[in-house]
Amino acid sequence: MFTFLGSIIAIVMGLFSTYSEPINNFIRFWAKIILKLSGIKVETVGLENINPAIPVVYMANHGSLFDILAVTYTIPGAARFIAKKELFRIPFFAQGMKIAGMIKIDRGNSAKARETINEAIDVMKKGVSVIIFPEGTRSREGNIKPFKKGGVILAINGQFPIVPIAISGSFHIMKKNNLHIRKGKIKVHFIEPISTKNYHIADRNILIDKVRDLIVENYDPEFNRK
Repeated sequence: MFTFLGSIIAIVMGLFSTYSEPINNFIRFWAKIILKLSGIKVETVGLENINPAIPVVYMANHGSLFDILAVTYTIPGAARFIAKKELFRIPFFAQGMKIAGMIKIDRGNSAKARETINEAIDVMKKGVSVIIFPEGTRSREGNIKPFKKGGVILAINGQFPIVPIAISGSFHIMKKNNLHIRKGKIKVHFIEPISTKNYHIADRNILIDKVRDLIVENYDPEFNRK
């Protein structure tokens, strides 16, 4: 119900300015309320590594739907998700996502995926950061799967820094294909930004491995396990 109401409000607010401060604040408020109602607390580490005035590509591991809420609530400044096209088919929620500036990607169509990267670069030139889950989908076992390269290609092409995010604890709150929500805590660890100035497209495999290694290094699979 709250997601439905939130989508309606986002549509109305989005008519004024897609990346305005009221929209940014409302998106964070929406995430905060759902987290609170679900009995979930969020612990943040490394916020000192973030400058809200500089657009970056946030790349995070993905163990639960609550990852979306946790990063939405904790990321300062304007930031929008690159989300799979299926989410844009949900009535009202889809309209809210579009007008709030979320970016749709068709993962099964490489040509359209490239168009999405160009669209994301244009959005980031407006000072808006982009959030990506490079595993492509949620982990079933709680481990971190191989990363897809779209995020680093976006960062290299646009010469934007990458901020790896290690999310711990969410997997134990709500697992994939399970609607049961368990109260607990999520830790969101913002790792120091990686400059892409010395990287080229030919280096994308090196860069994606570096990002994944940093996230794995700072990920705690036992966090919030009871």
